[in-house]
Amino acid sequence: MALNTLSKSLSNSLQVALRKELILQDQPDASLCISSAFGQLTFKCLTPGLRAAFTTLKEGKATVDELSESVLTADGGEALTRFYYHFDQLLTRGWLQHTVVASGVAIATIVSISPSYRFHWRDLDLDRPYQLSRFAYCRREDEHLVLESPVGHTQIILHDWRATALIALLAQPQSIRQLRGYLAGINDEVVAGCLQLLLNAEALTTVFADGGDSEDSNLTLAQWDFHDLVFHSRSRYGRHANLFGANFRHINRIQPLPAVKPSPEGPKIDLYQPELAQLQANDPPLGYVMETRRSVYTYDTKPITLQQLGEFLYRVARVRTLSEISVQAANGYGKEVMQVSSRPYPAGGKCYDLEFYLTIDQCEGLPSGLYHYEPLQHQLTRLRERDRFVESLLNYAIIAARQSNPQVLITLAARFQRISWKYDAIAYATTLKHVGVVYQTMYLVATAMNLAPCALGSGDSDMFAAAAKTDYFAETSVGEFILGSLPKPHQS
Repeated sequence: MALNTLSKSLSNSLQVALRKELILQDQPDASLCISSAFGQLTFKCLTPGLRAAFTTLKEGKATVDELSESVLTADGGEALTRFYYHFDQLLTRGWLQHTVVASGVAIATIVSISPSYRFHWRDLDLDRPYQLSRFAYCRREDEHLVLESPVGHTQIILHDWRATALIALLAQPQSIRQLRGYLAGINDEVVAGCLQLLLNAEALTTVFADGGDSEDSNLTLAQWDFHDLVFHSRSRYGRHANLFGANFRHINRIQPLPAVKPSPEGPKIDLYQPELAQLQANDPPLGYVMETRRSVYTYDTKPITLQQLGEFLYRVARVRTLSEISVQAANGYGKEVMQVSSRPYPAGGKCYDLEFYLTIDQCEGLPSGLYHYEPLQHQLTRLRERDRFVESLLNYAIIAARQSNPQVLITLAARFQRISWKYDAIAYATTLKHVGVVYQTMYLVATAMNLAPCALGSGDSDMFAAAAKTDYFAETSVGEFILGSLPKPHQS
């Protein structure tokens, strides 16, 4: 049995409404203007029945059949044809939301979170098994539980416990008949209405006779991990309606972190500071450095020196200047003074969230241990002598590099709130962009200095937080890089 747009019973389980942010305005010429952030529609020469139908759509308490009947009764067949035309205009623009109701109780509502959303009726079969997409996820938003999928352009608000129960049941393949049997007080049409919402949210798959499903057959989606696709879709425009960009929404509530992290306690080691004019005169050309850059994870028998390490850090990570800027919240309420800095590598909004930690195995002139780089003073602070934490960090680097001990492990740790105080949605994505920028900067500087550089693919952020005594949610590792002396055959 197919349930589709022609099914009277199914259409009665779905109420329609204009999206809440849409504005209805009566115009001087008696036309009706419906406007949104993405444009407007003007309906002219409306009959009383049509005007009443669109007013009811704003209130969201009717089905399409009920609206159609009211227009037909009030104004006749010609007005009904116009109603369907205007309704289709709203549907095509994604300006309508649909709510599944059971005995007058709202079960679930699908709302657009993207200008690309279009509601499409899907054919459903009572006996065909369906299963929740592996990309679907639920979370709390305000006082509601919502379901989303990065594959789609919508959000489903789960109003009733039966909606959440249905979601849980769909962890396994279930037909409409089976689902109705599990849930009290709802019929096939209400279940089908919920599945209609899930299909439009790209949160439901059709299960085939061989056990595969419609999602598995998409070889592109098959190569996406859940967390990667959620991160990608929510840190870019297009598939969400979240706050985005530099909003400074924590102004008046939370103070911004300083541009430079206060120096931790511990012995200080002054570092060599090279003459920039001499470097500019003697460095190989950029084109040569770019073309000869390689990942090198074997080292000379003579380790890197403290002077080389000091020059490397000065060229990569020092603070060149400190300044202050006045910032204002995007909503216009509140101003704040924010510290910013300039360093050799670029950073979004001059925020510079990354800290440099050095785990030393071998470095001539510097004992083995864990150190923090002070970019303003151009110093190292020793946090740990060689102990089990230092051994663990070095051992993980050995596993990641699949080579012998690195002479120096550089761990990039992010002070997350340095970025998230300013940015919504893109804070962590910006941090990872910074990691990539720093990797390339370290590669080029190391190549110019005849050192052996190699970026690592990952690290253990919990292990690092324990070693550095940081709060995992405030500051921990986001990138790793190993450095050492260049073997003789590689030297230019």
